[in-house]
Amino acid sequence: MSNQVISFDYVLTAKDGRVIDASTKGKPLIFITDRGQIISGLESILSEMQPLQKKTVTVEAKEAYGIYDERLVYKVNRSKLPAPEIKIGDMFEVGQGGSFSAVTITAINGDEITLDGNHPLAGEDLTFTVEIVNKRPATAEELAHGHVHGTGHGHECGGEGSC
Repeated sequence: MSNQVISFDYVLTAKDGRVIDASTKGKPLIFITDRGQIISGLESILSEMQPLQKKTVTVEAKEAYGIYDERLVYKVNRSKLPAPEIKIGDMFEVGQGGSFSAVTITAINGDEITLDGNHPLAGEDLTFTVEIVNKRPATAEELAHGHVHGTGHGHECGGEGSC
């Protein structure tokens, strides 16, 4: 069903079993379906689940953060970077005009810096243990604003026009 507000608890693990991310106890992740607010593979699974249902699922890389793309790895001169002090693992945005993307420094060889524009989890199949906390239709106001209101866990709207 389209335009549902789904709140869910989760634990995200990599293939090797390490925990990558998790919701905080009592603070589920909340999103509106069909808005691209979470990875598509997970959204389709959650959309089929019912409140209080638990499940462990694996989302393939192509439906998570995409297949790793070697074309997004490139080298630049250190002088092109926004900060004089850098280290491997630093992330920042590159681009111009209204088009920006995140990159990660993956190698430093003197003044030659290797940047990777892939998401850090690109190419990885991800395992989620999820539990649906609640599901409900999104309100007209939430649909107009593109985010969930009145959750106590994020964006709150006050009076008229304050969102």
